[in-house]
Amino acid sequence: MRAGEDRSGLDRKAYGLLYRNPGWGLEEVSAAAGCSPAEAEEVCDRLLAMGLLRPAPSTPCGFTTVEPEAALARLVSHEERQSAAHAKRLAGIRSAITSLTTNFSDLRNERREPVEIETLTTPAMVNSFLEDAGSAVRTRMRSMHPGGPPPEGVIDEMLLRDKEMEGRNVEVDVLYQRRTAEVPYVAAYLRDASRPGREARTAESLPLRMILFDDDLAVLPINPADSSEGALAVHGRALLSSLHAFYDHYWHNATLPPQPPPRPKQGGPAARPALDSQELVIVRLLADGVKDEAIARHLGVSSRTLSRLVSGLLDTLGVQTRFQAALRITELGLLA
Repeated sequence: MRAGEDRSGLDRKAYGLLYRNPGWGLEEVSAAAGCSPAEAEEVCDRLLAMGLLRPAPSTPCGFTTVEPEAALARLVSHEERQSAAHAKRLAGIRSAITSLTTNFSDLRNERREPVEIETLTTPAMVNSFLEDAGSAVRTRMRSMHPGGPPPEGVIDEMLLRDKEMEGRNVEVDVLYQRRTAEVPYVAAYLRDASRPGREARTAESLPLRMILFDDDLAVLPINPADSSEGALAVHGRALLSSLHAFYDHYWHNATLPPQPPPRPKQGGPAARPALDSQELVIVRLLADGVKDEAIARHLGVSSRTLSRLVSGLLDTLGVQTRFQAALRITELGLLA
């Protein structure tokens, strides 16, 4: 038999002896139970704790027995009172915490900077959003362009957007991969971007496409490996601070775009092409960033005719893109 079972049996035997023999002392109980007087004292202590004995100094053993049913009822009543008191304390603590933390959500919000994210799921949505953001930017725009060169038409749109921002004193920074900057029309764009208020740099590699508008808006790709999957427009100053620091790391380790080799001297200034009045109008409107549809309406010609006129103008200027034409027009002073 295990020790616990021995002790339980001894407790039952001692209780029965005391119940039947209320005049016995501990020596008699220990002798009848087959245990030492010290063990008999331990048994009485356990029975007292269970409520089966109560102190009785006038008796030889110092205890008197309690009916089991009464002991159980007293024990249950005691535990119920204890449980009720515990529940009352818990309710008081809960009420106190609730009272103290009524405005906790407001306190917690004071430590949080709100960040909102818009999902732009198509290239058309991205382009429309970028156009609106470019129109609303107040102080600076910073862009990072990994991968290959954008189409020439996109470069033309970027040129027009940058010139519009320049007119509003918006600072423009652009970062391109060094290999992309070697493409002629990209190199021309980057050279034009390197002037007061606008700066371009190149890096050996860049991690992802990113455009930062002021200090509260960023446009990032949903999938950095495939920009056609759309973009995320992130609004929030707290996150933008980290993104600007991220951009700064690559910016400070980038270099200025390479300069083209000097043109061989021809013994005089570059020849100034002769443009008719219609071509001069087209030149001025293109330089002002006017869209093709508006130029066609201004001239009273169809879009197809305007496309042919622009192509002829590019040939006359000896360039391939509208961006290069804008550079050539400025260089020759045709708008003066």
